[in-house]
Amino acid sequence: MINYSYQVGGSLPINAPTYVKRKADDDLYNFLKQGEFCYVLNSRQMGKSSLRVRTMKKLQAEGIKCVAIDITAIGTLNITTEQWY
Repeated sequence: MINYSYQVGGSLPINAPTYVKRKADDDLYNFLKQGEFCYVLNSRQMGKSSLRVRTMKKLQAEGIKCVAIDITAIGTLNITTEQWY
C-alpha cells in the first residue's frame, strides 16, 4: 500500500505515483536536447510545473545545467500588457 497525500497546486514530487507521463514529457526533453527554444502553455493545474521539474531533473542527471525563472510576480504589478511583454 502506498501512503500518499493528494496535492493541490505546485509541482508534484519527482517520484509522485500520481504523475501521468505524456507525449509532452518526451517532446520537451528531446527538443531541449536539440537546443530548441521551448515553452509550455496550458491552463491551470495541468502539470506544467511538474513537467518542468521532471525534465530539469532528467537533463541535470546528464550533466546539463538548468535554471528556472519564475516571472509570475511581474503580472501582479501595475503594468500594461505591452510593458509585461
